[in-house]
Amino acid sequence: MKVNNKTKLVLFILIGFIILTLRCPAFALPPDPDNAALLYYQAFCVYEKPDDTMEDMVRRLAGGGMEPNPTITRYIESCRPAIELAASAEELSKCNWGLKYSEGFDMQARHLAEARMLTYIILADARIALAQADYDLAIRRCLTARKLGVDVGQDPMTVGFLVEKAIEKMTNKCIQDILSSSTMELETLQQLKTQLNELDSRIKPVEFFLKTEQELMSMYITPERIREVLPQIWSGDGSDFARELILNADEQFCRRNLAHFNDYWSYVFSALKLPYQQVFNKKEELEKNYVGDFKENPDATMTVILGPAVYKMYGLGIRSDTFSNALKTALEIYEITAKTGQLPDFLPAGSRKDLYSGEDFEYEKTADGFILRCRAKDLIKNKTYEYEFKIEK
Repeated sequence: MKVNNKTKLVLFILIGFIILTLRCPAFALPPDPDNAALLYYQAFCVYEKPDDTMEDMVRRLAGGGMEPNPTITRYIESCRPAIELAASAEELSKCNWGLKYSEGFDMQARHLAEARMLTYIILADARIALAQADYDLAIRRCLTARKLGVDVGQDPMTVGFLVEKAIEKMTNKCIQDILSSSTMELETLQQLKTQLNELDSRIKPVEFFLKTEQELMSMYITPERIREVLPQIWSGDGSDFARELILNADEQFCRRNLAHFNDYWSYVFSALKLPYQQVFNKKEELEKNYVGDFKENPDATMTVILGPAVYKMYGLGIRSDTFSNALKTALEIYEITAKTGQLPDFLPAGSRKDLYSGEDFEYEKTADGFILRCRAKDLIKNKTYEYEFKIEK
């Protein structure tokens, strides 16, 4: 058989390729990200940003304030790639958002707003699943959103703490509604409780965020950087006086203010170790000794300007943790009901506590379920919380 030159060339190339393939190691794909933040950042990029009307609908649906309709269902379906990326991030323990803390006030934290919007989308999908009686999917979506909230709280920013708690509250409310709308198998209830416990074990306490706040803000109490706080000064009584003090600040002013600032934080961290009621008994003493009128005590100037709303943050943490405790207590009641076919007469031994009183929740059976009620008030809101759960017949 005759072989022309063109065929010889093709054969030569093919043989060379085979030899090269046999000698080279197998091609390996790069590994998937091991940092959940990278998957969340991708999720932020891939969904179509809603207009104001759609965003409002997504928020209301996520919070249980409206029923799904074809318009919003189509939009949430278009967000499927973003939801799936968030679900993939749920499997990763590491989450580093890569924030530049050294930039202080100028640090970019756009991911927080994006995380809230992604949470609305995920929980809207959970609500759609709930309306379709797909309870397993609804729970999975809630756990994805809950993990996103936990991951938001891995970076110690006070604003990150606020966003984490907002996500936690929305997710707990969605789980509460799912439990009240469905009859779950015992194994499903037990798995849900285990997963919630695992997620909650990773939540940082409020002190974690406040300690970072102390360190970040103390960077500005130096002669070199103190004037950078001028844009942070409120408008109102005393603002002109504060500006004048800072514009004329010298090394002694900074040294005395830094000492006062650190003393303030020592008092705060000591107070936060006490039970809830006692923490608020210390509030008046804290304000009197550390954040009073700096016209009378210039050493308190930077504490007044840079000290965050500690008690509001602490109160938000207690409110959130108490709701989570109520949810887990409810799960234990649902478990007993699944085993016995009826509601228990009393709370299970060792149930989670109402953190306002430090005691068990008050338990009341109702015609269609039960209520868990706190035994003491939220001293900030002047309100006693109760959590209602229904039993699907």
